Amino acid sequence: MHAVIATDRPLVLVTGPSGIGRTTFLGRAEEHLSKQGKRVSVIRFTRGGDAVAVRLGGPDSVHSLIGPVAGAQREVEVARRAAAVAANSLLGGDHQAALLVDDAQWIDDDSLAVLEALVRRLAGTSAVCVCTVRTPVTQVDRIDWARKLRDEGLLRSVRLRPMTAAEISRRLTAVTLAKPDDELVTRVGQLSLGVPAAVRDSIETLWRTGAIQVFGNRAYLVASTQAVDAPQNNEFVRVIRGLGQRAHAVAKAVSVLAPFGTDVPRLVAASLGMAEPDVVVLLEALVREGILHRGRRGSSWRFPVPLVASALVAGMGPFERRRLAAKAVDAVWAGEVRCADVDYLTDLVADAGRLVDPQRALDELLRRSAETGSQATERAVHWLGAAIELANSRIPRVRAMLAHTAACHALGDYERGLRGALLLLNDFADQLTPDETQEVHVIAVHALKGVRDTEALREIAGLRRRWPGDDTVGIVTRALAYSMLDCWIAVRDLLTRTEDLWRSGNPTSVFHGSRLSTMAALWTGRVEPFEHCLADPAQWPMPDGPRFRIEQVNSCATALLVTGDTCRAEKLLIDEDLPVASVRLGNRALLAAMVGRVDLAVELVTRGIVSGTGHGPDAGSAAMYLNVVEVLVAQGKLTAAREMMLTAREGDLVLGHLLDIAEARIDRALGENGRAAAKLRHCLDKTGQGLLIGADLCLSELADVALEADDRQEARRCLAEIERLAESMPTSRVLTQAQLVRACVYRSRQAADDSLRLARERGQPLELATTATRLVQHGAAEPTLLSEVYDLLGELGALLYRSWIRNLMREHGVVVPGRRETVAENERVLAMLAADGLTNKQLGMALRTSEKSVEGRLSRLFARTGYRSRIELSTAMLTGEF
Repeated sequence: MHAVIATDRPLVLVTGPSGIGRTTFLGRAEEHLSKQGKRVSVIRFTRGGDAVAVRLGGPDSVHSLIGPVAGAQREVEVARRAAAVAANSLLGGDHQAALLVDDAQWIDDDSLAVLEALVRRLAGTSAVCVCTVRTPVTQVDRIDWARKLRDEGLLRSVRLRPMTAAEISRRLTAVTLAKPDDELVTRVGQLSLGVPAAVRDSIETLWRTGAIQVFGNRAYLVASTQAVDAPQNNEFVRVIRGLGQRAHAVAKAVSVLAPFGTDVPRLVAASLGMAEPDVVVLLEALVREGILHRGRRGSSWRFPVPLVASALVAGMGPFERRRLAAKAVDAVWAGEVRCADVDYLTDLVADAGRLVDPQRALDELLRRSAETGSQATERAVHWLGAAIELANSRIPRVRAMLAHTAACHALGDYERGLRGALLLLNDFADQLTPDETQEVHVIAVHALKGVRDTEALREIAGLRRRWPGDDTVGIVTRALAYSMLDCWIAVRDLLTRTEDLWRSGNPTSVFHGSRLSTMAALWTGRVEPFEHCLADPAQWPMPDGPRFRIEQVNSCATALLVTGDTCRAEKLLIDEDLPVASVRLGNRALLAAMVGRVDLAVELVTRGIVSGTGHGPDAGSAAMYLNVVEVLVAQGKLTAAREMMLTAREGDLVLGHLLDIAEARIDRALGENGRAAAKLRHCLDKTGQGLLIGADLCLSELADVALEADDRQEARRCLAEIERLAESMPTSRVLTQAQLVRACVYRSRQAADDSLRLARERGQPLELATTATRLVQHGAAEPTLLSEVYDLLGELGALLYRSWIRNLMREHGVVVPGRRETVAENERVLAMLAADGLTNKQLGMALRTSEKSVEGRLSRLFARTGYRSRIELSTAMLTGEF
């Protein structure tokens, strides 16, 4: 804009492609020039070369100052006379004027001659002419005049550039009121190429279709590989329609056929029933308009703004894309053309359906789906859905349905998975082997948990609902239903009572039964079966197929992580050479949180929440939330922690009592020890039902609450219970917590040393920091330990916990390092908590200080930063200004 306002040349030429914002720029120029006191006139040229007076937002009075004057292009004198008349009208005696010309790429030859003469006449005056031209300009004679004026020093060029990633990020924040994830910014940039109109449409489309999800103060992209249902009447499509119906039809065909490269003209011609030379002419017109880009010698065709292709596809009728897909597939199968993108070709086979050879299409879709392996994708689900429609008999239909149902289940689409499983069991059970029947039962039970149909699970567990299958399948399915209801004693008793029967059944039933039996024993306090299983992987009951091995390794890793044993979990994953992509999201997040990769842990859980895969039916989900919420509390992100807990509670998770511990930690951070103790006792109620997993954490936390309240009798009771637990369930975490409680209750240096040694061996930074802090707080260890704790918490970004440690260090006379850094960190914690909406009283409790002190610190914060309210502060933190 500065180039327009401060120009010393009579003409400013503004260039840029469709959608870049040339007209918007011209409107802003009118506003700025009007504020300078200039009389502004605006005209726009239409595609037919007509000059039309317009108003962009300035004064009502506008005049078309130039227009076609017959002979102006051939005779210079005619052009000069017309320019003189226009100049007199424009200048009005004081030279304070501006002429704005929009879409000058469509100016006719005579008007162009007048404009060129007018620019020369305005030289030396304060008047200015601003013209916008859409690029690319392919006709040389349409840009020669600009070159001449530039060479004469009469023209300044301004090229409007695409939006940067930072600008796209700010636009996303304005729409979502959240800070966008890098992947979301990148996706919008890919769809739009930074063209403002396309950026706007891309964001609107992704937001409308649910591809953007907000959690906390972050906006995330989900389902990034799916087709984008773009607006069908955007600026780019209007340009295409302006070229005529045949050009529009060609553009739509190219949106489907572009990956066929040099064969595009031939395929488009065959699909539309047009002559190939005519198609080439229309393709060239689209290239001139900047809609299409042609590679050298037609080697490739693409839409520079990918959103345009998406909009064209979205605007097709249901048969139109199928017909185009069928033409392409038939041509490939006949050897006439080739497509280098095999996945895209398979998409076309799925779209074509019965318009091509149905048996060959079915075989191709099943083969390609199988090649995706255990990593199910939305693309594979689409292929398998098409395969089901192509199957003409029960056997191939059942094969396709089985694969489709399993793929939906693997993606966490429980509703589609449940529909597929029930259809197979109700209508095609006679076509299923015992192994397949068991697998469909497992999918159905997991899906019922995923859709939260608790009553159906109770009916299965209570034998009030039965599906087809033999007794072995029925037993394992009942046990699985009990596990989904968190009735692990019932799982253990059922499988123990019927072990001879289900162990003699089909391999899939034996696999699931063994896994459930081992987990049930572990969760109820018997570690021996799990240790035996872990010690001898060669004895794992394993049906054919790599998927079962992956599931078994994940199950063992979950058990180790839920019981707090990260070292053996990492060793297991290494020994079994399990790729990271095959490790369950819950296991990855849980492991990351426990070993100190806290940012990764929060990121994984958040992505699981926004994508809908954070509520898996496995036992690790609740422990994942417990550990990540503890990380958020330590960092001072209490609102995010509470929001994550609400999401977790909605999921009705297996081992959901562990969430009570997470909520108790949030309460304790806010000084609500009474509420925290009530939740911890509620969690311990599960021990009365035989579920012991997590009891060690509850008892350790309750003992700490009791000691803070100087209730040593309650603390000793907790110690007695946790030591009994350690005798029956001697996992490394239980032993560590038992030694910690003993050290704190009796101020035992030996127990303190043992708990510290165990905590260090376990390699979990936050656990070590908490252990050391409690030992010092309760007089069981030297205060010098706090310096190590302070550094550990710094590495974890645990700002709230560090603020507590600073208070403790001062109480014990331990020097707090870095005064300047300390002041900045205190301010950061205060700002973060205040922006989260905590009251002054809550801030005082969280920061372990008085409400009056909080008021003073807030006043100083606002005075220093210039923010006038917590809302302004919150916005500044969201945008990164603070």
